[in-house]
Formats: sequence, structure tokens, C-alpha cells
Amino acid sequence: MPGEVANLARMRLRAAVVVVAGCAALLGLSDDGAAAVRPFQAWFVQDGALVPVERRAGSVPRAVELLLAGPTPRERLRGLRTAVPRGTRIRDVVTARQVVTVDLSARFAAGTDESALRARIAQLVRTVGGIAGVRAVRVRIEGGVPVGLFPGFDLRRPLRPAAVELEAPAGTRALQELLRDLGFLGAGGVSGVLDDRTAVAVLGFQKWAGLSRTGVLDPVTTRALLRATRPVPVRNGLGRRIEVLLDRQVALLIDGDRVQRIVHISTGAGGRTPTGSFHVFRKERMSWSVPFSVWMPWASYFVGGIAFHEYGSVPAYPASHGCVRVNRYDAPVLYDFAVSGTPVDVLWSSA
Repeated sequence: MPGEVANLARMRLRAAVVVVAGCAALLGLSDDGAAAVRPFQAWFVQDGALVPVERRAGSVPRAVELLLAGPTPRERLRGLRTAVPRGTRIRDVVTARQVVTVDLSARFAAGTDESALRARIAQLVRTVGGIAGVRAVRVRIEGGVPVGLFPGFDLRRPLRPAAVELEAPAGTRALQELLRDLGFLGAGGVSGVLDDRTAVAVLGFQKWAGLSRTGVLDPVTTRALLRATRPVPVRNGLGRRIEVLLDRQVALLIDGDRVQRIVHISTGAGGRTPTGSFHVFRKERMSWSVPFSVWMPWASYFVGGIAFHEYGSVPAYPASHGCVRVNRYDAPVLYDFAVSGTPVDVLWSSA
């Protein structure tokens, strides 16, 4: 009995180590805990808009330090500025369940200019939230919740980077209509408000266009959107079919030679989603995954136990165990499109 208890303790310890190592890898750390310096985007301000610049860091706290340091002299000559007050200090940075809590000194909340206060929150959330594996950012000032200090933001809960804007770009409704006309946004998403649904559509467009995958209608994305044409299929074919593009992490819903919708997806990490030509053979409105003990809404199976299905987390990179994760806005659309027998090609854009 004592031996069994000791073995059980060792198994739990190994499991804990695996979980910690997995979380560390998501946040840019190597398995042995040493810093693995990787690129990320720090966000600054230029002409009233948020602009990303590349930085390299080995940890989330280091990324925050680089943001607080502000633009380099060369970047300042290009017109980049920061709304973060000089002298702002980091008190603590904690990560739990893919949510990073950043606790800063009172200097971060200094001043009364509402646009500057909003801009510094946007810079922080975009920078930290854009790091691989981070889902949302919680902001604290001197250990407390800064209620009312930053107009326009409810900091009692974590903020997702795609939901943080300085202000809605001029012509937001027109840009949403363009996203709809190009096939990235459903008709119900044209609201004139920059919401999560718009962010998902923007992310799909950025993937297709080869832009930074932020989900934000920044100036670069807006310019590309204004020049864009409707995507075309990679392969020729007849009737309804779906192309899953592994490099772009999008699914094309095609009827004949016309792409009806482009859907933001996440396929299997490490190439776990097999390439090839398949077809939808089973559909379940609410499917239960036995291996992973999780419900999979709007499931359309196309090879073995691999299916398209809705999932709460659909990052901009491959992250599943093999299935094709679909965002909550497009999952019912794809489910209705993928009738039994619908061909599914899983391939690379260059194929």
C-alpha cells in the first residue's frame, strides 16, 4: 500500500510537470524553463492609430518591459509614440488559464486625457494578448481593480485583444459590408460596431491575405481590405465542396467555382489533421468526444474521428488534436453547408 501511494504521488507530480511545461511553451518559454527568445508585436501609437512593431522576448514580463520602454529613437523619427507614462513600473505579471494579469504602478493611470488613457490600455492588451497562448489580459493598478480610471473599459474582467480599439475606424459599417461581400462575414455581422464577430472575420481575412494575425482593423489591414478581391478555390471542381487550407488556417466553402464563405479555423497541432480528399460521412448536432470527454457542437465528420466542430478556443494557428475547430459564429453555417457526402480537400495553398 505505501508503494502504491508513492507511485500515485509520482504520477501526479509528473502530470503537474507536463501541464506546467505545456503552459510555459505556450508563453514562449523552453521546456527547461530557460528563456527562449521569440518575436512578438509591441503596439504603439501613430497618427491616432495603433501600430505594431516587432520585438523579441523570452517571457511575458520581458515583453511588458519592452512595451513600457517605448519606441526606439529610429521609430520615433517615423512618428511612433506611446501613451504609457514614463516611469511606469511592473509590480507583477501572473498567468493562469491563458489569462495574463499585469499589475502596474500608479503611474500607469496618471493624467486625465481620456484618449491617452484608452490608448495605453489598448497598447498593453494588444501587446500581451498577441503573445502565443494568451487568450486575454487582466489589468491591475497597485494590486487593485482600476474601476473608472480608464474610460470606455470595464477592467473588472479580462480583455481580449481583438475587442480593444482606440475608436471605430471611419466607415466601420462600410468595411464590414466589404468583409461580407468578400465572403468573410455573414450578413448579420454588419452592425457598424467593432465586435468579436467582426474581429473573427478580420482574422480570417488577415490569414488569407498573409497579414499579421491580430483580428484588428489596423491601417495595414484596412488598406489591404480596400484592395482585396474575392478569394478563389485552390482546386477546380463541381458542386458543393470544402477546402481546408493548412497554411492559411481557413476553410473555403465552395459552390462550383465560387467561394461562398471563408471561415477562420484551427487544425491539428503538429500536422495531426491528415491531408487528402475525403467526404462528410456523419453529422451530429451535439457530438460527444470519448477520448477527450468534451462536447463538440455542430460536428461534421469527414475522416475517422476527425470532424469540423465548434470550439471555444480557435487560435490563429494549428492547436487541435486533429479536428478542425470552427468559431462559434461560423460553425452553424459550415454545418448547414457540409451535407452528407460533401467532398472535403485538406491541402496546402500551393498544392
